[in-house]
Amino acid sequence: MKQKCSFFLSIVGALVWLFLSIWLAVPWIAHLDEKLPLVYVLLVVFGIALLPGYLMCAMFLSNLMNRKLMPLTGAGTEQAVTVVICARNEERIIYRTIRAIAEQEYPGPIEILCVDNGSTDRTRAEILRAAEQLQSQTRRIRLLECAQPGKAYALNTALEEVKTRFFLTVDADTLLEKTAVAAIVERITVSGAACVAGNLLAAQPATWVQKMQIYDYLISIAAVKRYQGSYQSTLVAQGAFSAYDTHAVKRAGGWVQSAGEDIVLTYQLLAQGRASVYEPQAVGYTFTPGTLGALCRQRTRWAKGMIEGLRAVRPWGQPAASSGYFEALNLSIFFLDWAYVFGFLVGVVLALLGMPWFVGWLTLLTLPALLISSASVYRFQSKIPAVRIQNSFCGFICFVLFFQAIQSVCSLTGYLAALTKHALAWK
Repeated sequence: MKQKCSFFLSIVGALVWLFLSIWLAVPWIAHLDEKLPLVYVLLVVFGIALLPGYLMCAMFLSNLMNRKLMPLTGAGTEQAVTVVICARNEERIIYRTIRAIAEQEYPGPIEILCVDNGSTDRTRAEILRAAEQLQSQTRRIRLLECAQPGKAYALNTALEEVKTRFFLTVDADTLLEKTAVAAIVERITVSGAACVAGNLLAAQPATWVQKMQIYDYLISIAAVKRYQGSYQSTLVAQGAFSAYDTHAVKRAGGWVQSAGEDIVLTYQLLAQGRASVYEPQAVGYTFTPGTLGALCRQRTRWAKGMIEGLRAVRPWGQPAASSGYFEALNLSIFFLDWAYVFGFLVGVVLALLGMPWFVGWLTLLTLPALLISSASVYRFQSKIPAVRIQNSFCGFICFVLFFQAIQSVCSLTGYLAALTKHALAWK
């Protein structure tokens, strides 16, 4: 009942903000109409000021009303669990990833299934070294082979070997905090959810591109997952670190080979009428793309995966109203990215040329609102014992100034790739 109330109140509060903003935006729109086509003006104002304001307000209010952490009691952590790691040419990090799992503060048995997906380096040898050095009575490490390239094929190879009630997927370049497995297993056991997304943060950022991503993971991604997870409707249980109900995944047919296999699977699990939640106390650190090109390829792939998820399960096909609502909101992301590239960035260029037509007060008001919302998420994350915040002044400035532009351009490329059914590689 409390969740339904907070869901309703957050939407009502956001709608009040939206209608007030529309009323106040009328003079601004009338002024712009004298200089630019009205249809373009309406689309841009709605896309860079009104709709972002609604989404930020709803998310901020919801997260404010659902800011308490669920106390961890250790429930369910005595049961055996399986961890699946798929690797392709990960010789530099795979041993550390396995060791982080083997050394978990988890009382129950853990079986680690490492799938070598056609690596051409020493990944296989590193997995065998880990099996030799890290195995114990409660930690079993097995090497599986999958010759067919593609992460979904590797995941399905491991799924056939999973015998436990729950299993985790962890990327080969993701290092888990010592209590991560216990936290995520407890959450999926107690909640009865089909899947639980962990709290992923950036690991050891070195380049300016990686430092910029500190705040994307710490604030942006975490805020969205908290918002959706409060209503059992987290749309992406990311493959990098999530827990799954084995029966539910097998019932869904496992993973489909696509750019966003984890997105498609999450949508399918929600379509079963099952919950998808988020556990912020289950913390993992993933190595993020270090170059601009690598980041663009990743975000293009994510955008393509989102469309694949929408194709697999339409918003109106979701049995839970909250899941359908959040999936429908994803449709607006296409428009927001278009508005940012062809509205906001165009407005910046015009302002530099002495024509600050799009610098309305509603646009400027979005910035402090964004900072307030971001500060609340930062404060929430800082209270989690397992979270180690790595601040970077350079990274924060780059995140504020450049990240959304990069994200929107790459996303538009990904949408186009999905519409043309252009294949994107996992590695």
